[in-house]
Amino acid sequence: MGRRHRNPLTNPLDFATLQLRTGPPVTYAAAQRGLVSYDYVIIGAGAAGCVLASKISEDKDVSVLILEAGSDNTKVFETKVPLLFSKLFHTQHDWDYYTVEQPGLANRQLYWPRGKILGGSTSLNAMMYHHCSKSDFDEWASTYGCEGWNYDQLAPFLRAMERFTSHPGRPAIDPEHRGTLGQWHTGYSWLSEIVEKGFLPACHDAQIPAIADVNTCQGSLGVTRFQTFIDPKGQRSSLATAFLTPEVLARPNLYVACNSRVTRVLFDLITTKEPTAIGVEFQTSRDGQRFQVHARREVLLCGGAINTPQTLLLSGIGPADELRAHGIPVIQENNAVGRNLKDHLCTTPIICKAKDGATLDYLGNDIKAIPALARWLLTGGGPLSSNVGEAAAFIRSTDYRFPGTVNVPNDHTSGASAPDIEVIGAPLAFIHHGEEKAIENSSVFSIIPIGLRPQSHGTVTLKSRHAFDAPVIDPKYLSDESGNDRKVLLVGLRVCLKIMRSPALKKYFETVPVNDDPSSYWWPYSSSNIDNITDEQLLRFMDEKAFTLYHPVGSARMGPSPATSVVDLECRVHGVKGLRVMDASVFPEQISGHPTAPIAAMAAMLSEIIKERSAVATPLSANL
Repeated sequence: MGRRHRNPLTNPLDFATLQLRTGPPVTYAAAQRGLVSYDYVIIGAGAAGCVLASKISEDKDVSVLILEAGSDNTKVFETKVPLLFSKLFHTQHDWDYYTVEQPGLANRQLYWPRGKILGGSTSLNAMMYHHCSKSDFDEWASTYGCEGWNYDQLAPFLRAMERFTSHPGRPAIDPEHRGTLGQWHTGYSWLSEIVEKGFLPACHDAQIPAIADVNTCQGSLGVTRFQTFIDPKGQRSSLATAFLTPEVLARPNLYVACNSRVTRVLFDLITTKEPTAIGVEFQTSRDGQRFQVHARREVLLCGGAINTPQTLLLSGIGPADELRAHGIPVIQENNAVGRNLKDHLCTTPIICKAKDGATLDYLGNDIKAIPALARWLLTGGGPLSSNVGEAAAFIRSTDYRFPGTVNVPNDHTSGASAPDIEVIGAPLAFIHHGEEKAIENSSVFSIIPIGLRPQSHGTVTLKSRHAFDAPVIDPKYLSDESGNDRKVLLVGLRVCLKIMRSPALKKYFETVPVNDDPSSYWWPYSSSNIDNITDEQLLRFMDEKAFTLYHPVGSARMGPSPATSVVDLECRVHGVKGLRVMDASVFPEQISGHPTAPIAAMAAMLSEIIKERSAVATPLSANL
């Protein structure tokens, strides 16, 4: 491919040279002769793909191609303005996934937004910068056999990629724990008064201690103002804006192809003892031509917890019965592909009617939002630089006992200082993922409990053998036999009710008629009836209102044994050569917080592993 095709964001590749050849299986030798080739082909420009592409292409002697199903992020205004992220839901920049009906949640299908754009979900999520608990990663090594991936080994990569900016008046934290020279902008963004002077003191009233910095080896327990990946100009710092900068994209050895949907990985089944990944097949539209591109060294699959198992299955890697049912030849049987899916489930927020103007709901009115938009355009500041989840409390469910409550959860945290519940304080009505406005355009404060260590686990399976058909997503929410997931969320709901009754927060609320039905829109907050709410009422509320926090993991998990995992400890797919996976799908177990920063650090760490191995390895093409 000539230099004129460098970094082709809109017209990605010279498709005439890549047209699919029909006939017998493609051998490595045939691919070498007939396909456009790169050293590394990366599938997906999400969190991990962006980091890998940037890091690997630092070596000017290797070539890298990224194939991204979505479009260029730089032209999308809503990706830049932090508060507008939900405006991207159900658009061309969203995979717009839905789960199958969930028996544990009143047989509802739940919406799962996932980013289909450069940066992936880091271009449309809520920008929470979180390392999670040290014991989460130590557990990967000690319990799941993933040596080399504990916290002490990941921490240097977390620090190295971070460019933390402190501001006057923001929390004073120990700079020793923050990186300042990296590519990824982090810091503190907008904090609403109702969060600062209402929610944070209310958590203290509920005996939740303050913690200044949740991103240290100390862990997350306590209530904190959240650090974000929003830059000093008030704009989202996605992994695309951080790692695929104009300077990086100008590298002559890095190519980015948008609107290119990978349909399968190609394997040499003849000239090597094990199936060897030699490239990928892709399309630019559902009914368009298929094209192939060759990888001289490795294919790196970074599709995320949904698209990665789908791509593996479409490529012939997975449970043999499932592959045969769809007429897909079995390249490598692996019963762990698409299994062990875990997600963070929230109940619908405790919705409290606030005094007019106390929250950010007024920004839903185009006229009222004009001053805030002008302020953001001029200064990068103001309420539009809010990440919505402005503060959060991390707690352990086993620390709480409520009168009359018999559903006491078991401890499934990763360690003694790790949480299993997060409570987010959001200064707006985050109902149905922000799609539904508050009744009568009211001001609303949302208190959102999340179960962080689910015992329920589900599956990602194929609907058909066509890559453009969404896979079947079944998280099997609240299906654990012990019922512990429900018990944890019950504790979370009761802690939210306790926070809601604090005088510090109640002063921002309007008085509303007492309503004894917890499934109603407004949650009653008068002290006269909250103590009388039963577990059964809370469970009904949970079943009818719960939703995802957008953190699916584990569907191509890492581990030493192909009997229980998909990739080995260097993220190589078991039983094949030349194919690695890096994204949240490789998590051996769910972590107790927000996964974006860990994914980025893991990708940076894997890039070092790849560089070390490539320095001593012979390229596959040299064996022909």
